[in-house]
Amino acid sequence: MGVAALLVLLLAYPGSCAELEGRRLAVHVLGRLGYGARPGEAERLAREGVDAWIARQLAPESIVDPACAAVTARYPSQGMGPAELFEEYPQPKQARLLGMFDREAKPQRIIEEAAAAKLERAAVCQAQLAEVMTDFWFNHFNVDARKGPLKWLFTSYERDTIRPRAFGRFRDLLGAVAHSPAMLVYLDNAQSTVDARYAPREDLVALGRMEERMAEKGGKRAKLGLNENYARELLELHTVGVGGGYSQTDVTELARVLTGWTLVRPNAKKGVVGFQFRPRMHDAGEKTVLGRRFGPDGGQREGELALDMLARHPATARFIALKLCRRFVSDEPPAALVERLAAKFTAADGDVRVVLAALFASPEFRSEAAFRAKVKTPYEFAVSLLRATRAELRDPLQAARALVRLGQPPYLCEPPTGWPDRADAWISAGGLLERLRAAAAVTRGGPNAPAAADAAVVAPRAADARASVDALAAALLGGELSERTRKTLEDRLDDPEIRRGRLDDAPRPADERLLAALVLGSPEFQRR
Repeated sequence: MGVAALLVLLLAYPGSCAELEGRRLAVHVLGRLGYGARPGEAERLAREGVDAWIARQLAPESIVDPACAAVTARYPSQGMGPAELFEEYPQPKQARLLGMFDREAKPQRIIEEAAAAKLERAAVCQAQLAEVMTDFWFNHFNVDARKGPLKWLFTSYERDTIRPRAFGRFRDLLGAVAHSPAMLVYLDNAQSTVDARYAPREDLVALGRMEERMAEKGGKRAKLGLNENYARELLELHTVGVGGGYSQTDVTELARVLTGWTLVRPNAKKGVVGFQFRPRMHDAGEKTVLGRRFGPDGGQREGELALDMLARHPATARFIALKLCRRFVSDEPPAALVERLAAKFTAADGDVRVVLAALFASPEFRSEAAFRAKVKTPYEFAVSLLRATRAELRDPLQAARALVRLGQPPYLCEPPTGWPDRADAWISAGGLLERLRAAAAVTRGGPNAPAAADAAVVAPRAADARASVDALAAALLGGELSERTRKTLEDRLDDPEIRRGRLDDAPRPADERLLAALVLGSPEFQRR
């Protein structure tokens, strides 16, 4: 299938307002609450019923999964805290001083292991929704692991801040993020102070964005004082959203409220890297944010009250509802659904589990119009590729590096906006070509392949090429193959690569692994 033909089919994918049921509903649920079905999984779920499965996914703590637990154990850095990571994976200069020349001891190894563990967990773990929601919230509260000391902080940020609160109250998650060293450093609030004389001078902060600013200013130390970065993103990206009714004055006032929210002095020997409120850095004056007065002399409590206000703001309810509907329903979700979810968010005091349960029970979520209405991000494509082909992950580290070529390396999204969740960000000829290459690499396998598909899935040994298309569509797509896509595939059956010979040669079995790659490149597989 040519890339141009794939683009046309992908953009023209139809929808319907009818209700999903049976196997199609199972395929839909597995692709939205998780990263797609494994062979035979949709049929099994259709028999057992999707509602019980959804209920289990909403309570991931009840799912016992030794294979998933074993994933973390395979990556040493995944079990370490920031202080231990500082010690085990020092900066190159410090490593040279300590006589450490092992490549695996470099800080980059932390990012590589985290990406590999993320990919493997998403591919094998039974608690699929937990992986989806951890990814969703990390992206919502995005930090870039390459920034300064973030490479030593982001692992704990995801493991200890995001993951345990993915289904809880939004206020609890918002507060944990606001106190996290990763966010305090990434958006510079650790440096924000009313008086430059009391700005933190610890190594951890010096490693942050200040380095970049100093480089931009020819090596001169950046002027210390009030920093609005976190306050701005707290309003724009984390809570009320762009249309939430705030002004630049609100940003400045909120930044004043949050002065003094910084870090404990990092101490690897004592294992200390955490939040600390420093009164001397705090602006004790009176402030007004979104019409509410804070202070004077309220100290840390001012920030906590501001977080309370923002977590329960009606604009926050609408913004979070919109993002959840966009993730689980469509790029442009029905306004009525967003409003109902926002009302549920408010009534449940931001209980994410309650909101998700309402979303998954909604007729909009279960409609034919929502079926394969979302284009997979590169990461979603990669995980679903591994699951659909029942691939063996032989070298997860190398497999995770392929996400760089696909355009979505985990933990390396630079802007605080996080990765986009709309089709127009990911549909391109170059991007689709990389997906086809990735699919071909997995279906082809080989002794040195980092991931190799199960031969029983991608090489079913059908009677002829057209039967191979049917068998592969059943195994990889749950049998869902449009007539238009089928015709496009069948038009390729006389291709010498697939026939494995010239047109005048005697008939030979089709190259089913190549056919499987083409099926995995179809619009049906690019969508979820």
